[in-house]
Amino acid sequence: MPMTYYYNKEDLSWNDAPVRGGTVMEKSIVWEGDHDVRSAFFRMPKSMLIPEHDHPRWVQVMVLEGEMEIKTKADESVRISEGGCYFVEPGDVHSELAIKDTLLLVTQAEDRTAFKS
Repeated sequence: MPMTYYYNKEDLSWNDAPVRGGTVMEKSIVWEGDHDVRSAFFRMPKSMLIPEHDHPRWVQVMVLEGEMEIKTKADESVRISEGGCYFVEPGDVHSELAIKDTLLLVTQAEDRTAFKS
C-alpha cells in the first residue's frame, strides 16, 4: 500500500556523511533506495567548501536557509540564497561554498548500484 512520509524540521535525524573531496557534512535522509531517486537535507556551516567535482546523473539543490556560491567553468561564480535552487547536469564540473550557515534539500537521480531496484 502506498505511504506518505512527513518531515518536520525538529524531527529530522542527522548523521555525518562523507561527500565529494573528503568533506563531511551533516545529512538527514528523506528518501533513497527506490524510484531511481534519492533526497536528503544537508547542513553546510559557513565557509565549508566542496571542491570541484561532477556527478554521473542530475542533481537539484534547493537552498532552504543561508546562501551558496556555485562555481563552474561555464558560469564562473553564481550565488543562490534561501528560496532559490540550482540544477546540475551530469558531468558539469562545479564547486560549492557555503557563504552562510546553510540548509539544503538535495534531490538527485540514484547513481549507486547498491540502491537500484
